[in-house]
Amino acid sequence: MGVSKAQKVRKEYTCQCGCGETFYPFPVYGKKGEGLIYPIYKRGHHPNCRKSKPAWNKGLKKGDHPSIEKTGFQKGHKPYNDFSHIHELQRNNAEYRKRWLESKKGQNAWNKGLTKDQYPNGIKTGSDHGNWKGGRNGIKDTSVYKTFTNSILKRDNYTCQHCGDRNHEGRGKRIRLEVHHIIAASEDHTLILTPDNCITLCKNCHIKTDNYGTKLIHSRKNRGGN
Repeated sequence: MGVSKAQKVRKEYTCQCGCGETFYPFPVYGKKGEGLIYPIYKRGHHPNCRKSKPAWNKGLKKGDHPSIEKTGFQKGHKPYNDFSHIHELQRNNAEYRKRWLESKKGQNAWNKGLTKDQYPNGIKTGSDHGNWKGGRNGIKDTSVYKTFTNSILKRDNYTCQHCGDRNHEGRGKRIRLEVHHIIAASEDHTLILTPDNCITLCKNCHIKTDNYGTKLIHSRKNRGGN
């Protein structure tokens, strides 16, 4: 788009909104015979400009207005795209999976090495978090327990203490590491935050332990216990 000589001439104008600020508007040609038209408002200062007035829903939360209540994910609705077709390709197409794994090698997560206090917007935990359900799992729902489990993973160098497997850059497929309580919390809850009672296991090794999930309940029934 060409610029005429008249448009290149810089003219100083005072914004008509009453702010008293000066600016150099870029003129545009109007309809036939109107010549150049100079804006009388500085960008963002027009009374009808969105930048000059707050949004109608600023500060409102779900429940404050029926229109906001309808936004976001609605319980019972199917997701627009669940990526099931991608997951199907990764499971059944060896060539596609190979290319996908190659593309992941060397990638680092944006939050790698950041602690909770170093996140740009902070991390809300406990009752401050939007998904807080009232602490149904007791201490396991607190940031204290999360910090404790992270310390166990770090102590064990993020390595499964049974099979020796661990995550590393370029591995492609990630393994899930979990903190296993040697003496289950249901047997002695006072040992839940005891480091000597905890070790790091991968998901596969954790499932094989005697007190994983409901195994402890079934073993008690078989022994005739409560």
